[in-house]
Amino acid sequence: MRSKTRLPLAFLPLLSSIALAGCSDTATHPPTTTSGDAPGTAGTSNAAGAGGTPTPGNPTGSNSMEGNPTPGGIMGGTPPTGVVACDESAIGGTAPNTLSVDVKGATTVIHKEIFGVLLEILGNNINNGIYVGTGSAIPNTRGIRNDIIEGFKEAGVGAIQWPGGCAANNYNWQTNLNPVNTIGTDLFMDFAQSVGAEPYLVGRPQAQYADSNRQWVEYINNNPEHPEWNLKYFKVGNEVWGCGGNLGHDAAGLATYETWYNANYEALNPPVNGKDLLLVGATAGIWTVNPNTDNWLTLMVKPTSLADKIDGIEIHDYLYFPEASNTPIPNVGFSDDQYYNIVNLANEGQIAPRLRNIDSILDRNDPQGRTKIFLDEWGDWLVGFNEAQDTWIQQGTVMDALSAGIQLNVFMAHADRVLMAGLAQSTNVIQSLFLTNTSSQGTDLVKTPTFYVFKLYVPHHVNGATWAPNTLTSEKITGNGQNFDVLSVGTSVDDAGGVNVSLVNVDLNNSRTVDIKLDSDWASYGVSSAQIVTGAQKDTYNDFGQTEAVNIQPLDAATYKACGKSLSVTLPAKSVSMFRLDRR
Repeated sequence: MRSKTRLPLAFLPLLSSIALAGCSDTATHPPTTTSGDAPGTAGTSNAAGAGGTPTPGNPTGSNSMEGNPTPGGIMGGTPPTGVVACDESAIGGTAPNTLSVDVKGATTVIHKEIFGVLLEILGNNINNGIYVGTGSAIPNTRGIRNDIIEGFKEAGVGAIQWPGGCAANNYNWQTNLNPVNTIGTDLFMDFAQSVGAEPYLVGRPQAQYADSNRQWVEYINNNPEHPEWNLKYFKVGNEVWGCGGNLGHDAAGLATYETWYNANYEALNPPVNGKDLLLVGATAGIWTVNPNTDNWLTLMVKPTSLADKIDGIEIHDYLYFPEASNTPIPNVGFSDDQYYNIVNLANEGQIAPRLRNIDSILDRNDPQGRTKIFLDEWGDWLVGFNEAQDTWIQQGTVMDALSAGIQLNVFMAHADRVLMAGLAQSTNVIQSLFLTNTSSQGTDLVKTPTFYVFKLYVPHHVNGATWAPNTLTSEKITGNGQNFDVLSVGTSVDDAGGVNVSLVNVDLNNSRTVDIKLDSDWASYGVSSAQIVTGAQKDTYNDFGQTEAVNIQPLDAATYKACGKSLSVTLPAKSVSMFRLDRR
């Protein structure tokens, strides 16, 4: 990673569930309802994560040790005694925005690793962030804050990249197995396992470190004291065009990297203790990628280069506007045009077309789809909240939440290629999930708006969720001199046949209505959960010592209607919403 930023949000589970079943099967498939916080209320005890949203280890939203659903749990509660029949022909049909979801075509697994984070030795990400030491008065497990351990679980973090970032290019693992004052290999592996995330290591790229990298993998995957450890992903260097070797972006740089990678490949390719390792190759800057020219990526994936030896490719793609850029954007106090610039770039203005270009390059040389994309650094990289104090910390706002929701929707749409994505970063750096207050010795913790989007999206990657192809017809909005879609969508289907629909409305001032149709062999669905993340202003954020201003809330039941395989929804301005539709 190159340089600066961070973010905030909070949680309030819900079940403003309505019993909307098809007329023919209401007797045998009664809808489920639960009690929850009233629509529009601020965070209550649920805002601290008291249940109600499924997590990888708690797919029903229950926080009971016995497994009983709690109020607000997505599938919990007592069924109603009666169900009112409905007329599907009366649902929607007039909205200017339409969405068709191919439930029958949902076959591509959405990997939990898409919801990963970068945990780099940088700023206050680790020390003074997630790590406070065993002697701290802050409750901790082997030095890692207990509230952040639980927060990683709550947010459904699926992968953790460590020790960098650029910090990995000079990291000596052998002298840092169990350091007394920070996270080393042992603690990192135990932490990743404890939160249910896949560990993803980055090693020094040069050929002389190939044997050392092999020994590192052997220490982890063949450790008799830790047979449960399983390292699946290893990247050979980080940003070798710059901080990882200054190789530049052209063919000469690739030629040098080929010698480095080949040495590492010979050392790392043989499985250790029967555990296969997926190897990721570093690439040049994202701005050099062009499917119509010879560049680092197009050359690297050819048989004459590393095509048969790389299992994944490194992609870093920020919305990059820090103080060092030519067009800096403040992380709080930005203009409407700056807001619209970010949310447009998060979709078709930058992220989506770049992924399509990468897909087309890979498809030409790897039509079977073996080589995966590791988009292991992404996020809104803006001007720090207090540059004089810490250039890396960004406060994190409603805009960042929408940007995250849009980008995650895009990543999921490319789930056939995107295996891992890493938000930069987990704590106190750029677009983070958490903020800690070093002035109070870290006793305070803020969950950013981005944290709550991660939590909101958990249903997309648990219970065997697969990507459901969709067709969105969206109204346009004009902002920052650009005309672009006002809506973004993500759709998935899980093992139980439940359909999850995430929708982002970027309009700052107006609600937008969308009519949704499910192409499914199942006759009828009901809304089991409808939740939203938004705030009073586009730059509203959560702050230390204050009641959370942004978290997950129930969506007002008056804003949506469902019947059969149809749903009509009115989405509030500047919001991220998630709907869960279960078979009835």
